[in-house]
Amino acid sequence: MRLAENTFPRDVGSTRQNKSIAASQLAKLVDLGIALSAEHDRGALNQKILQAARDFTNADGGSLYLINEDESELHFRIMANDTLDRYVADGDQQQYPFPPLPLYLPDGTPNHQNIASYVALSGETINIVDAYAADGFDFSGTRRFDAATGYRSQSFLTVPLKSARGRVIGVLQLINARSDDGTVIAFDPMIEPLITALTSQSAVALENRRLLQSQRDLIDSFVRILAQGIDAKSPHTGAHCERVPVLAKMLAQAAVDQQNGPFAGFSLSDQEWYELDLAAWLHDIGKIVTPEHVVEKATKLETIHNRIHEIRTRFEVMLRDAEIDMLRRQLAGEDAAQCQADFNARRDELQQQFELVAQSNIGSENIDLNTVTAMREIASQNWQRNFDRTSGLSWAESSRINPEEAAILSQPGPEPLLSDRQDQVYNQVNNGEIYNLSIPRGTLTPEERAIINDHVVLTQDMLLQLPFPPGLHNVPAIAGNHHEKMDGSGYPRGLKGDQMGTLEKVMVIADIFEALTAVDRPYKKPKKLSECIDILGGMRDQGKIDSDLFELFLTSGAYRQYGDIYLQPDQRDEVDVTRYIKAL
Repeated sequence: MRLAENTFPRDVGSTRQNKSIAASQLAKLVDLGIALSAEHDRGALNQKILQAARDFTNADGGSLYLINEDESELHFRIMANDTLDRYVADGDQQQYPFPPLPLYLPDGTPNHQNIASYVALSGETINIVDAYAADGFDFSGTRRFDAATGYRSQSFLTVPLKSARGRVIGVLQLINARSDDGTVIAFDPMIEPLITALTSQSAVALENRRLLQSQRDLIDSFVRILAQGIDAKSPHTGAHCERVPVLAKMLAQAAVDQQNGPFAGFSLSDQEWYELDLAAWLHDIGKIVTPEHVVEKATKLETIHNRIHEIRTRFEVMLRDAEIDMLRRQLAGEDAAQCQADFNARRDELQQQFELVAQSNIGSENIDLNTVTAMREIASQNWQRNFDRTSGLSWAESSRINPEEAAILSQPGPEPLLSDRQDQVYNQVNNGEIYNLSIPRGTLTPEERAIINDHVVLTQDMLLQLPFPPGLHNVPAIAGNHHEKMDGSGYPRGLKGDQMGTLEKVMVIADIFEALTAVDRPYKKPKKLSECIDILGGMRDQGKIDSDLFELFLTSGAYRQYGDIYLQPDQRDEVDVTRYIKAL
């Protein structure tokens, strides 16, 4: 090893080392080890390491550097100095920036010029009595710092932080040891074993913190990949998984910030914030197995495609047949004007019938009994099929047609204009045309709605199989109860308000509001902010969502904050919140 001049040789400490360390120092070291192992906050952990080292050595100042992931640089983490009354942490926007220290020079050779980089590369401790009298290291940066601040950097103790596997993960640098009267002295070599033990404990704590963080990063990445999978499967609803966490945290933050009112005593720990974030990202994970053509069903006749086009073709065939019938009658000598009038009447009738079918297919209005009756009358009309309807089918589709029916369908014959066939019922879904066109409101049949609702059950089942640690054991409930209602009318468990926690109720409102305001749903037009709040207000009045959270959503401005970010300009109209806040 190369030692700088005016440094303590490495064997001096061993020859002069006391046979035992003071009991108080050992006790402090043990207590510190316990404290370091229990600390998970990065900033607090760095602070405890540096402060403990300064306490043991009575150092005026010190700094902590950690090696980056690709082991090319030392990155500043924290610095403290009593004389200068200065404390700087990583990311602190103060006047003294601390750029990374390269471990290797541009030509690839080790950077042994800087004492910190030398210690990081060699794994050795360097004890310097006086930086201004020492040779072998570049202290020009130190001198510039002293010149700018009026400080006098003298004694240095630079110690590597080695992990349990012997890998250097950082460097602890202490400056200006002090005697009892405050005079700057050299760092006693006899204290080095104690500091080495401290840095060893610190390295283990830091590495454990890194491992925990890497595990959390892995979980977060996995969760987001699953959400992206839903996004790729259903672009119209995938962004929902990204926006609900934002909205849920906005409302939860409003509850935490409330000083007076029902949430005045409400608070969330860092772990509980993380629990909410994970649950919000995972709340629709069950949709990963929900058929996308059901999730995205924009019209009543839509399966993989919108079957209105097939029905339109049948109407076209019937219109052509009517025109052919007119021409045949004229050729047979019937009155041409009468034949034309009959054709015109039939054409108008078919156009009106198709308009009724097409309008019913959209699902934007309620279907009454008269419309259903008219639909069945339209369906009873026959059109002539001339080609084999059993030809070109897949094995699965062919298996749904019984042999007797197949024999009939293979020959030309009449078919109803609209039908509810037996082969259209499969995979727990009835794709019958009349059945779907008769849906009272919206585009989903009861079976399809059950399939979509089952995503909550699947979410709960999937999440309950994951071994969440104690601090995350509420994730399945927060994620899986977002379709419950305060009055017990929700699903899948029919919970009531007193059976749900605050974060579960937050998720209910966040899920509803995001769906109402979404601009990318194929089955509905984007609603204005005032319309969405009015719908939520109605749900509050019906006892379906938490009244206190709804009012907080309005009074805190969280609804507007979210709208300014995610809603289109023409959606962001004014909302008269006084209409919905009972206390006003």
